Amino acid sequence: MTKRQNWILISFFLLLVFGFTIGSLLKPDTAFSEEENRELAQMPRITPEAVLSGEFSRDYETYLTDQFVFRNQWIGAKTLAERAIGKQEVNDIYFAKDDYLIEKHSNTFDTETAQRNITYLASFLESQAERLGGEHVKAMIVPNAVDTLKDKLPPFADSTQEDTYLRKIEEALPDGSFVNLQPVLGAHKEEYIYYRTDHHWTTLGAWYAYEAWCRAAGIPYTPQEDYRRETLSTEFYGTVAAKVNISVPADTIEAWYPLKEVSYTVRQNHGDETRDTLYEESYLQVRDKYAVFFGGNQPLTEITTANTTGRKLLVIKDSYANCFVPFAVQDFDAISMVDMRYFNEHLSTYIEENEFTDVLVLYNAAGFAEDTSLAKLLL
Repeated sequence: MTKRQNWILISFFLLLVFGFTIGSLLKPDTAFSEEENRELAQMPRITPEAVLSGEFSRDYETYLTDQFVFRNQWIGAKTLAERAIGKQEVNDIYFAKDDYLIEKHSNTFDTETAQRNITYLASFLESQAERLGGEHVKAMIVPNAVDTLKDKLPPFADSTQEDTYLRKIEEALPDGSFVNLQPVLGAHKEEYIYYRTDHHWTTLGAWYAYEAWCRAAGIPYTPQEDYRRETLSTEFYGTVAAKVNISVPADTIEAWYPLKEVSYTVRQNHGDETRDTLYEESYLQVRDKYAVFFGGNQPLTEITTANTTGRKLLVIKDSYANCFVPFAVQDFDAISMVDMRYFNEHLSTYIEENEFTDVLVLYNAAGFAEDTSLAKLLL
């Protein structure tokens, strides 16, 4: 290699290093990633305590990763390079059969938060069962795709941590309060019950869970054949696809409308405005199309129906409930959905002020294990 070629190579290398560094520093920080549907790290505050403890360096590294110039393009390039050498797992995402991208959820189920959340849930269910009776108080911690769709995972993929965690939850909860969805969803694992590009279950998966919950709680429910299924979008790319950022087949989002629909109103966060739809179709025009269900996660959503069943439901939930609760509208007089991550009222006070007949705690397994707000169940 000639001296001129050496200088060209060195100059190109320096241009890459300093060019991207300068570009990242000059680029305005992005607050939110629509692709990943999450807030991005912002510049951490510099304090003597943070520097000495190492907290600043860790936070700054996360900040640089989140705010790197052309970040999404580099994620895609990295994925293609690793796939080219035969890797079946990139960024904690398994490349599974039938075009599924399945999240691994590593280091999720063995944390102190994950173990504490089981204790919080058990105490909450015990207190509610004393008020309403055990048959009216249930919990469904939904298996993620990595647990249900084991047969689609690459060879040697590890899916045992979630199964162990779900068993710990069932053992810790009051007898009869845990609705085990592993056999329910496992019986339908060849059907379209999880999105291929997102971490959520589909409306079909939510239906099978709704049926199982109603049977366990002795609640009459509208059968599947009494619904009309409508495709809302065939161009849904979820948060799991964003973590690898390569071209994959899109998902389909469905809404199920009862053939004999009851009238209802929806109110969110104690606001004065009400609406008569469960679906915010404006979200079908943006990246986060799953937010079509109730407009995404809200601290409090209250639904009042024209039913006269005498049943009133409280759902403590994460986003898995957003496509589940529309089924309950046909079978309850009123439904309240509370997302503890954003709900800043005293839950006990809210429960006392409303005459609920039934309580359901509905989370996906990874979301439940990672939720740092569940201590508020006991407030």
